Amino acid sequence: MMRLPILALAFGLLFQNPPAPPAQFPPLGHGLSVIDKAALQLKVDQLAARVAALKRQHRASPMADRIADVEVYLDAVRRPLKYDERLYAPKNSTPLEYALQTIATGVERADLLAKGETPWMTQSGVRGFYSRIDGSAQPYILTMPEAYDPQATMREYRLDVFMHGRDDQVLEQQFMTKSVTGYNSKPFRAAPDRFMLQPYGRYSNAGRFAGETDGREAITSVTKAYNIDPNRIVMAGFSMGGASAWSYTVHFADVWAASAPGAGFTETEVFLRGALARQPQNDVQRTLWHMYDSTDYAINTFNVPVVAYSGEIDPQKQAADAMAAAMAAEGLTLEHIIGPKTAHAYEPGARQQLQDRIDQIVEKGRNPVPSEIRFTTWMLRYNRMFWVTIDAMEREWARARVNAKIDGNSISMTTANVNALHLSFERVPGAAGAPFPPGTRATLTIDGTSLQLPAVTAIRSLNAGLMKTAAGWKLGELSSSALRKMHGLQGPIDDAFMDAFVFVRPTGKALSERIGTWEKEQTDYAISEWVHFFRGEPRVKNDVEIGADDIANNNIALFGDPSSNAVYKRIASRLPIAWTREGVVVGGERFDASHAPVFIFPNPLNPRKYVVINSGFTFHDQSNNDMQSPKLPDWAVVDITKPGNNYKYLPLFVESQGFFDEAWKVKPAGR
Repeated sequence: MMRLPILALAFGLLFQNPPAPPAQFPPLGHGLSVIDKAALQLKVDQLAARVAALKRQHRASPMADRIADVEVYLDAVRRPLKYDERLYAPKNSTPLEYALQTIATGVERADLLAKGETPWMTQSGVRGFYSRIDGSAQPYILTMPEAYDPQATMREYRLDVFMHGRDDQVLEQQFMTKSVTGYNSKPFRAAPDRFMLQPYGRYSNAGRFAGETDGREAITSVTKAYNIDPNRIVMAGFSMGGASAWSYTVHFADVWAASAPGAGFTETEVFLRGALARQPQNDVQRTLWHMYDSTDYAINTFNVPVVAYSGEIDPQKQAADAMAAAMAAEGLTLEHIIGPKTAHAYEPGARQQLQDRIDQIVEKGRNPVPSEIRFTTWMLRYNRMFWVTIDAMEREWARARVNAKIDGNSISMTTANVNALHLSFERVPGAAGAPFPPGTRATLTIDGTSLQLPAVTAIRSLNAGLMKTAAGWKLGELSSSALRKMHGLQGPIDDAFMDAFVFVRPTGKALSERIGTWEKEQTDYAISEWVHFFRGEPRVKNDVEIGADDIANNNIALFGDPSSNAVYKRIASRLPIAWTREGVVVGGERFDASHAPVFIFPNPLNPRKYVVINSGFTFHDQSNNDMQSPKLPDWAVVDITKPGNNYKYLPLFVESQGFFDEAWKVKPAGR
């Protein structure tokens, strides 16, 4: 599949003498002769057949998860061959030799797995898991505890997670080779009580979007295979990995026993001031920075000990300085270890200090039921903090807050921009349940309203739904049938591609020939971009092939129009944006036939999943990870006759755009 040169085309039209093309991400060119490629392809095909046979053999077996440990070796070579991407070769080897060695490792594992054997599971090295997003096998590196004894089944282990830095050359094959470096340049040390996990994170994205899902899935893969203490999981990373670590820390603060981000970036405005001066972002894009600007979530570190590291003369020290300022504004203090006279690296003495400090913190472990919570979010994607879950906001993309405190048999809470929430205490691994005796009916005071909570059960479970009304808060659940924004169903467009999805091609005749050409370009571009930047093969089907299982289990990205796409035609009358031969209508706005809509909405055929119209993920510049933020909100109308407008990060000419309200309705103009 050829990558579509949309950005180059757009700027070729805008400049008579276009600038030199940017660096290629990811690196292209496998460098093989026709004969060598054919020989390697034969080996790839043979291993692919072995993987298919293993999937049949272990279809309903616990061994099914381990097939990914084989397939990651297959894909590390298969994908570069298929898409003409760079094949890695370490020193004193050639791309062909090392590719054959990679395939041979996969074959060796396949042979063992066919016999029901998995000896690599007690050794440090490469593992894999199957992602729910696109079904692809994604790699990670796992370093085992010193003197690991697989027979010690009752022992619980600490898990240290380290997010890698940016290197645009590191595709899967190189990651699987170079990341097996033990504890060099890490804020951790080897010990008998801990594993270390290094997720691939789907290439180079600072733990955002599918990369964010990848890290969490990798952790789940490890905790499923080994006895990990849920109260001793540590998040860390350096450089781009430091940015990843900051993001995971503030978005999932209730998971970590400690966090140790190093360098990286934590916000957009200052870190990218030069790039933003050259390519200004519009108000919608600035609003969307709230998804991943870690400084916006600084208060969420209230219950997670964070020990940041920076080199004294590293420009990326700005990341921790920005977080320190954001935390100070919330009354918190960031512990910050500085490597003296050091640039972008761990200084040995400071690294030792950091290791000692993290060990000291983790020895105490995470408190799974803290007596006090301070929580903020800007979107329902990130809606949980320990025993508080926000179910509905008054307004998405404005700051929501919940402060809660347990005192004896009482809970006091204050909220802002919250319409509904849940209190949940459960006895689960690592948590003992509600901090009240069985039978207790605790008193809740929320924004001045006093309520009696349900009785704590015999197993110390307590669950209570709360809704805000004109008269104050009351116990109860929001309607499950009403269309509203909720966790995992709140937009923006990019949110659809953080979970299972299917791209759906049109097979019918488009509204016009020009629109049909544009629809095909959008489809091919979305598929190509996913392959190259999120390192998987998206599920792609024709509209006439979509069945009930697809709709039940996936977000559906429809390409085409109500004439060309049969699924789109089925739901067109139930969508908030109308598209006909005459043009597009959004609320009170009308656009002529040279326009097309791009939007996300709850699928009328399954309102617990999304439908997306004519879009994949929306960022299209890889020159800086901090620009890998959403570039479109819930909806946009684009002029298909014009090249991308006013910013290089999105190859579409946007005429109008906006967010749906909390009931998924088009907002009136000016709101």
